[in-house]
Amino acid sequence: MKTLILVGYGKMAKALAEGLKDKYRILVCGRDCAKIQNFCDTLNLTPLYLKDSTLEITDREVLLCVKPYALDSFVFKGRAKCVYSILNAVSVEQLKGAVNAEFYIRAMPNVCASIKQSITSLCGDAQYKKEAFDIFNAIGKSIWLEEKHFSLATALGGCAPAFLALVAESLIDSGVTYGLSREDSTQIVQTLFSGFSSLLEQTHPVLLKENVMSPGGSTAQGVATLEKHALKSAFLEAILASKNFA
Repeated sequence: MKTLILVGYGKMAKALAEGLKDKYRILVCGRDCAKIQNFCDTLNLTPLYLKDSTLEITDREVLLCVKPYALDSFVFKGRAKCVYSILNAVSVEQLKGAVNAEFYIRAMPNVCASIKQSITSLCGDAQYKKEAFDIFNAIGKSIWLEEKHFSLATALGGCAPAFLALVAESLIDSGVTYGLSREDSTQIVQTLFSGFSSLLEQTHPVLLKENVMSPGGSTAQGVATLEKHALKSAFLEAILASKNFA
C-alpha cells in the first residue's frame, strides 16, 4: 500500500481521506496538533507531528489541502516524488517555488466531494496523470485540462455549485411566495434537482428544455420571462467574474 502525506484537516481533506484510506496509508499533518489528532481519530488515520513545522518529503507523495496562505507555514525538506495541490489560484510554477518535487499536479474538486460526486479538474505533469486520476476519482469524476483553462474550469466546477444553490433557493422561495408551504416547496425542488441531474447525463439540455416546452404553454411563458431578464447573460458574467479570481 502506497503512503500519501495529507497536509491539512479541513472538509476537502476529510472527503479525500475517506475516499482514499482503504487504498493508501495516509499520514496527516498540519499546524494544529489537537485538530490533527481529532481528524485521525475520526477516520482511523495516522498523525504525523512536525518539529519546527518541517516536513520531510523525500521520495514521497504529498497532497496539499490547506489554504494558499498557510503554505508558507511549512518547511518542506527534500524532494518529493509528486505534489498534488488543491490550492486555489496557485499555479504549477508557484508550487515549484514553494515545494521541491519531481512532478506536480493541480486539482480543483468541488463541494460534492463530500458525497463522492465531485467533478475535479486536473492539470500538471502528464507522467503522473494516472496516479492523479486514481486519487481524485475516489471522490467522484475527474477531467484533465491544460493549465491555461484551469481558472475557467475552477469557476464552472468549483464556484458554480453556489450559483445552483442560489437557483434552488430562488425556486423554493418562489413556491412559498405563491402559496406552497416551505416543506412542500423544498421537497419539490430537491427532487427536481436530483432527477434532472440524472437526465442531464443522458440528454442535451436543449432537448430537455424542448421536451417540456409546448408552443404557447406555461413553460414557454416562464422561459420567455427568464430570457427577458437575461438569465444566460447573468451566468456568463458570473462565470467570468469567478474565473478572474481563480
